[in-house]
Parts: sequence; C-alpha cells; structure tokens
Amino acid sequence: MIKYLNKYKSPGIMLGALFPLTSENDFDKVEVGVVEEQTSDGWQRLQKMFEIDEFGDMSNELTVVSQTAMVSGFAGLIYGGVMNSRTAYTDFMRHNTATSFSSHFEAKRKLQDAVTKSFGKGAWKWGWRVSLFTTSFVGISTMVSVYRGKSGIREYIVGGALTGTLYKWQMGPRGWIVGGLLGSVLGLFSGSISYGLLKMNGLTMSELRKYQADVGKVRKNLIKEGMRLKEEEDDALIKAHREKLVSENKI
Repeated sequence: MIKYLNKYKSPGIMLGALFPLTSENDFDKVEVGVVEEQTSDGWQRLQKMFEIDEFGDMSNELTVVSQTAMVSGFAGLIYGGVMNSRTAYTDFMRHNTATSFSSHFEAKRKLQDAVTKSFGKGAWKWGWRVSLFTTSFVGISTMVSVYRGKSGIREYIVGGALTGTLYKWQMGPRGWIVGGLLGSVLGLFSGSISYGLLKMNGLTMSELRKYQADVGKVRKNLIKEGMRLKEEEDDALIKAHREKLVSENKI
C-alpha cells in the first residue's frame, strides 16, 4: 500500500482524498475518464455511474459519494453526541446542586445516565442530517458533472441549490427560495476553493476520484486479507487442538 501511495506524493491529491468536495483545475473542461466513458450521451454516463462491474466494484464517482456518506455521518454522530452530552452535564449539575442523593455512586450513576441518553439523542439528531445534506450535495454535483461530461464550478452551484431547496422543503416556497440561495452560495464557495486547490497542484477531478476509489479498494483488500489470515490461524489452532486430543486418546 505504501508503494502505491508513493505514486501520489502531491499534497493537493492527499488533501483531496480527505476532502472530496473538489473540482476540475480548469473552469469548465471536458474530462477524459468521467465514468470511463466519453463517447456516450449524458444519460448513458449517469447509468454507467450506478452500475456494478463484474468484480462487484462501484464506479469511482459512486465510491466517492458512498465514502462521503459514511464520513459525514460519523462526523455528525460525534458532533451531535458531544454537544448534547456537554449540555446534559451542565444542566444536571445546575439543576441538582441542592439534590440529596443516597450516595456518591448514585449521583455519578444518574449523571452518567443523563449524559449517555443525551449523547445518543444528539448523535441521532445530527448524524443523519449531516450525512443526508453532505451526501445530497456531493451526489447531485457529481451526477451533474457526469451528465455534462465536464467538471467546473457550476455543478457545485447546482448541487448546493438543489440540496438547500430539498433541506427546506417542508417550509414551503419561501423556504425553497431561501434554501436554494444559501445552497448556491455554499456551492460557489466550495467549488471556488476546490478549483483553486486543484489549479495550484495541476490535478484533475478524474485523477482525484480515481485515487479516492483506489484507496478505498486497497483498504477493503487489506481487510479481506486480514480476515483470511485470521481464519487460517483459527483453523491451525483447531487442527493443533484436535491433534493433541487424538494423541491423548481423548477422542
């Protein structure tokens, strides 16, 4: 894996692997390698993006979207849980200053129960919201890029606008307009930063997506290899134990 990662020494590519909200280093340039298909029309490229190949692997674009969903969901869980548990701790100490407990351990137990319940509520509240918003934003902008066969800043603006509109859907037309405008600003901001970072490092979005997908595949292969070695080790232990029992005439 180290040998593979050495091919990507550029700090920009390493930064892009951590932050998938990136864009093409030219403002609006046709990319060779968008879902490995430039000869088909937009709908065919979109269809290919959601196809699973003969090895059971997703396209580079869909892999990046799925990784974004997992990372953003985890970040939302941690953020929501920590913030809520801090609030619960402060409230417990303030509201129970004069409360009489039967023992020091009872007070600690009740405090721990309050903090744990609050952590779970906050993790659920923020986890799915952050994951849904981020995944929608990245997913929509990626689909627009694949459909166009190009990468630029405009797909981030479109992705942000649609995501903001959907996020405020229950508020009616006024909420749609406000959410769409705020989402557009977010998309413009993210796209501009991504454009600048990639331009400074001379990278393309296709290269970045491929690198992110390949890192995920390497990690998955390492996990599979570790599981295989563990199974072989368990089989060897079972075999050795059986041979010992046979030698002692116990079976």
